[in-house]
Amino acid sequence: MSGLIDRNLSQNVESLPQEVSSSVPGDYHCWISFGGNVGDVKATFDAALALLSLHCHIQLKQRSGLYCSTPMGSQAGSPFLNSICGLTTQLSPQELLSALQSVETQLGRVREICWGPRTLDLDLLSYGNCIVNDPDLVIPHPALTYRRFVLDPLVEVDANWRHPVCHSTAGHILGRVSCRPLQIRLLNVHSEQVEALSCDLIPQFPDVQFVWDGESSIDALPFLMRGSSTTRDDLIVDLRRSPGDTLEQLTSALTAIFDKPRRVCDW
Repeated sequence: MSGLIDRNLSQNVESLPQEVSSSVPGDYHCWISFGGNVGDVKATFDAALALLSLHCHIQLKQRSGLYCSTPMGSQAGSPFLNSICGLTTQLSPQELLSALQSVETQLGRVREICWGPRTLDLDLLSYGNCIVNDPDLVIPHPALTYRRFVLDPLVEVDANWRHPVCHSTAGHILGRVSCRPLQIRLLNVHSEQVEALSCDLIPQFPDVQFVWDGESSIDALPFLMRGSSTTRDDLIVDLRRSPGDTLEQLTSALTAIFDKPRRVCDW
């Protein structure tokens, strides 16, 4: 991996998008999540940081320790290593996304299986207080509010960071998804569907209590299902962009909620 790092730093940094959109002035603080489960993941993370640090419009800031997490999805493979890094940039959200994807590609990321094994996954979690809803980019990241492998390292470095949509701090969001039993309200899902999903999921996740949208439960965590729309500003688990059917979507989301990532070392 050290040879790969040296080669990428010396030859490929020019391929990182360097232009800056004039429509986005100033510096924006962003959170980036790192994930991987193929090869020497820590060395890949180090290489990714080195490449990003060479970008003239990216300044790396704080980063969390390294966490080991349960793979999410039936084809994800072995346990993942995860971390969080803060940075400031003058790039637009799309330009920053392009730079992150360029680093992924240079370090061996191959997109053959959705949510499959990967050498490196760089997710743009937030971009200042901006809200973006484009076909290829949603900010804040729609899974930020329920993935423990993102929330745990984020709380480590900045528990007071505030979500620009639900306005809750990272610490509050983590506390909410850590409640047991965890009540989940499925928006726009009929009670009969809720009962069927409960039969399938509760044996694997016994600490879940499902309620449907018609029931009133202040403590329930709202899950937005595919095809649904809402104007609520509550803390919503948005599964519209998740792969698979409803059962697969919920299984993956609950895996990410109930997993307890283990901090393995500093980074």
